[in-house]
Amino acid sequence: MEKMVYKAIIRYLKKHYPDELYKIVKRAKDILPDLKAKAPDIGGSENTLAKNMDMFLLFLSFYEASDHRMAGEAIDEIIADLYARLKFLNGIMNINRPGFLKVLRKYMYKSYQAYSDKVKQKKSRGEWLDTWDMIVNPENTKEGFAFTLVGCPIADYAKKYGYEELMPHMCALDHSYAKIMHAKLIRTHTVATGADSCDYWYVPDESDTAKSYNGRIV
Repeated sequence: MEKMVYKAIIRYLKKHYPDELYKIVKRAKDILPDLKAKAPDIGGSENTLAKNMDMFLLFLSFYEASDHRMAGEAIDEIIADLYARLKFLNGIMNINRPGFLKVLRKYMYKSYQAYSDKVKQKKSRGEWLDTWDMIVNPENTKEGFAFTLVGCPIADYAKKYGYEELMPHMCALDHSYAKIMHAKLIRTHTVATGADSCDYWYVPDESDTAKSYNGRIV
């Protein structure tokens, strides 16, 4: 995913700052190691969620390299570009189809539980202390699939180093992911908005729940 994001960023630069492309890319490359050095150790490639931090830091490197011009609207455009290029998956990933949803839910819950168990094990040994905790299907819902992420090292990093204005745009990526599989993400709170966790409930976008839900979504 990080490679796809990088390519989307390059496309954005070619469109908006073609004359500065190489300068911004070089500056971003020089800046990225310093940004990574300030990030907490959450397990690197061993942690399946650590790639989310890597992607955030990649965005930050270009945000800094462009003198803050590649901010919220740029992130939105880059994410929209990514979604457009992945839209072909709509024909494959459709959770309105009960069979597909059943298989996907089984796979997701198995992998989510494996992650949760691994985090507990790591933290008991004093490792990965700043990573996300996960609660699988906390309300035992039978519709769609759901989980809660407790804590957020990305939001913590943004708050600590002054990047909070970018968080709503980063969080919006989850809603684009939902569209790819014909889902609606019902999320009522995030760490970025002041909560201690982020709730995720993906429901089929043709379901009554998706069509009738009128509560707060972040």
